[in-house]
This record gives sequence, C-alpha cells and structure tokens, in this order.
Amino acid sequence: MITVTTYNIHKAHSIIRGCHLSAVKQGLHELNADIVCLQEVQDINTKRSQHSIEHHGHSQVLALQGQDYPYIAYGANAVYQHGNHGNAILSKHPIQKWSNIDVSDHRLEQRGILHATVQHPEHGEIHVICAHFGLFKVSRVRQAHALIRHVREHVPMNRPLLVAGDFNDWNLHVHQLLSRELHLKDAIESVQYGQRRHSHGRIRQLTHKFSQPLKKRWIDNDWGEHDQQVGRTFPSLAPWFKLDRLYVRGLTIQEAHIKAGSVWRERSDHAPIYAELSL
Repeated sequence: MITVTTYNIHKAHSIIRGCHLSAVKQGLHELNADIVCLQEVQDINTKRSQHSIEHHGHSQVLALQGQDYPYIAYGANAVYQHGNHGNAILSKHPIQKWSNIDVSDHRLEQRGILHATVQHPEHGEIHVICAHFGLFKVSRVRQAHALIRHVREHVPMNRPLLVAGDFNDWNLHVHQLLSRELHLKDAIESVQYGQRRHSHGRIRQLTHKFSQPLKKRWIDNDWGEHDQQVGRTFPSLAPWFKLDRLYVRGLTIQEAHIKAGSVWRERSDHAPIYAELSL
C-alpha cells in the first residue's frame, strides 16, 4: 500500500488564522502519507520571522520536512527579493533524482512541474510529478501539453506514475486532456464513480418495474456524467471549485477522499486530497 497527499498550503497562510505553519505541519503529521506533494510552499521568506522556523533558516520546506520525511525535492517557481516559493515533494522513501521544469506562460505567473523518482522498497521506482498551473485557460492548456510531452519523454509506460497538484482547472479542460492523452485516472473521480456504479446496480434491481425511458433518463442524469465528479477543494471554508487533483497511472486506487472540516479550514485556503494506492 502507498499513501499519497496533495496539498496547496498557500504559503502556510490561512484566511481564518493568518500565518499558521505549525498547524499545516500538524496536518501532514496526522495524514502520515508516504508521499506528499505540496504547492505554494516557501523555501525562504525573510519578511516573516516566525519563531517556529527560525532554526530552519526561515525555510518552510525544511520546517515541514521535520522528522517525518527524510527525503525532499523542491522546485522554486517564483523568485523575488525576499525569498521564493514553488512546489515540493516530501517522501518517506529515497528520492533518486528530481528536476523542476519551468512552464510559466507569462511574466505575471511563475509556474512549474516538479518531477521526482521515488524508490519504494516493495514496488520499485515510482514517478511523482507535482504541478501548479496558471489561472487562465490558455495558460493551463499549454502547461498541460508541456506536462504531456514531458511524461511521454521521461516516464516509461511500465512504471507507476503519480501526477498531483493544483491545476486551477475548474472547467475540466486540463482534466480531459490528461485523462485522454496520458491515460491518467483521477483518484476522487474513480472512487466516487465506483460507488455510484455500485449504488446504480442496487437501485436498478429495485426499479425493474419502471419503464426503460424513465430508467434511462434517471441513469443519464444521476450517473452518466461521472467525469464531473472530481473533487471540490477550494475554498476550504466551503469547498466548491474543482481545482486540485491526484492522478495515477499503473496503480490501483483503493481509497481517496478530501480532508474537510473546521480544523482543515484553519490550515489553508485549499483542502488536501488523500489517497491509498496499490500496484
């Protein structure tokens, strides 16, 4: 079993409690995932003099790594005078190599794709990609094509692949591209569709006496659009927008859910996704 989390921590800044890095760190400790993909995590920010990270050189990356994750990969996407932020991959298993690919589409948004290979003791090499896409549709589509090219060139089809992050993809254009071109499965969508198919089977037995047109209309309306069931993760205060995803290829999704509730609302403006996977 492999456990994975993806989480946009918004520089550890909650809209409810302000800067709250210790709460984010506690949340990761509670999830206890084998692999964690983070977006909007700061390596350095000299403007913030939080006591909790002073002994880490003001680095959120090192503070979140703590004792739980001996292996990290970090890719700075946005670099400014007082620091930088980007994507990070934390792992309990060795990271063999990693690279950060700049997919910025314009000067106003610095975006990247962080690609690491994790050596799992039982399952061997697992490719992990942590991404953060832009706010504009045209940028997201170009970034999706860049991701597709990178995966085709650098990830063998016979190796397990995780693609996780904040895709800002509320209209599902990126979702459709990645699902079709890379044969990725969204963890939340897969679990929800499986549950709905199971429910559909039971309901169909109970409603056999109804006419075929009525059954067809019911099924089409309630279960036909299963591709719309990707997770709602933003804002964490009342999740509605489908921005964050956890995709897999070459792995079986055993369980997946979004961490919601008052505790998680106080940690970031996004809700994290957690999944249990197997080969």
